[in-house]
Amino acid sequence: MKLSAIGTGDPEVGRSGGRHEEGERAVRESGAAWTVLRPSSFAANSLGWAAAVRAGEPVPNLTGDGASGVIDPHDIAEVAVAALLDAGHGGRTYTLTGPEAISVPGQAAVLGRPVGTRDLTPDEARTFLRTVWGFDDTRADHALAGMRYVRDGGNALVTEDVPRVLGRPARSFRQWAEDHQGAFRAA
Repeated sequence: MKLSAIGTGDPEVGRSGGRHEEGERAVRESGAAWTVLRPSSFAANSLGWAAAVRAGEPVPNLTGDGASGVIDPHDIAEVAVAALLDAGHGGRTYTLTGPEAISVPGQAAVLGRPVGTRDLTPDEARTFLRTVWGFDDTRADHALAGMRYVRDGGNALVTEDVPRVLGRPARSFRQWAEDHQGAFRAA
């Protein structure tokens, strides 16, 4: 099994999907049974905003109004388990999304308390990635390419792969946020 990323192989994503393309190729050519999971943005990524939300500060928005089919990591895990336990998933690639495409401002709006967003310019985003997240230049370039892809609408995709595999709807970002509201509460 290969945990990849949405947009892998799409020329609009560019080099940021390169490491996943190599990994996908490796599992396909391995001779072993394989399944590739390409999840969209993880709902849990918003935990990086928790300190700002608790402090009443706006969350950094690196993707503008670009929406993503944000997915609950539990859904990814359940699809992975299903793929590992049922050989019928062999040789398949699943694009995993939540049930709706939602932007960063949309996500911030459902965190349980009013919170704004602060749009970052590409230069501010690079500085943020380097100083706050500790990315080196190469990783920051890859992340910025992916964020540009989202900002330009490339990630505003919702698929039926999670419901098809699990036999139930994908969990929404709102459901994930309700489960994790304690992380965003002021002390």
